[in-house]
Amino acid sequence: METALSSHSDGITALEEQVTTLQSELMTVKQVNEKLQLTVEDLISRSKRNNLRIVGVPEGAEGADTRLFVTTMLKKVSGDALQDLDLELDRAHRSLAPKPLQGSRPLIVRFHRYIHREKVLQWAKKNRDVSYLGQPIRIFEDFSNTIAKKRASFNKIKSQLYKDGIRFGVIYPARLRITLNGQTHLFDSAEEAERFYSRSKGLYGGPNVQIQSR
Repeated sequence: METALSSHSDGITALEEQVTTLQSELMTVKQVNEKLQLTVEDLISRSKRNNLRIVGVPEGAEGADTRLFVTTMLKKVSGDALQDLDLELDRAHRSLAPKPLQGSRPLIVRFHRYIHREKVLQWAKKNRDVSYLGQPIRIFEDFSNTIAKKRASFNKIKSQLYKDGIRFGVIYPARLRITLNGQTHLFDSAEEAERFYSRSKGLYGGPNVQIQSR
């Protein structure tokens, strides 16, 4: 029994050493994986730098030549604002999601020149009430799924800020920046921003918060 116990004790010690080694290796692999995920996310985001996402255009309105359709539509809905731009598109297509029974899929548009993409985006930010064929359309930046979901997580707090008449903005990639009494606060999660906003309303007796975009 003494020999067996000694043998088991040695075995347990060896297993503990192996577990410690495996835990260390696992942490290393986890860190490497996180870095790789960030790198991949960065590469995806960079590949979308020249893209815009147009939401609300009726399904099928683009016809056979989506690039020509988007160029013509942007010139039409913008009036004189974009007439002087020689908009050259590398690609334009519907998102790859299944065709919906109702509504429409977003149009993904890739501009040949980044400066043209920026001018269209800036115009879209200043002109929110735009419609085409009787349907309101919106133009957004085209983000990866991960970033898009994280930015969407701020929708609840953004809605509250809007109701309270407070300006707000989300800076890239997905951070909410709040300036309160001259101090800037950055939030990486909606929960953290909501807690801060609730406390600020309690401390200052109202929504004395200014939200600034980049």
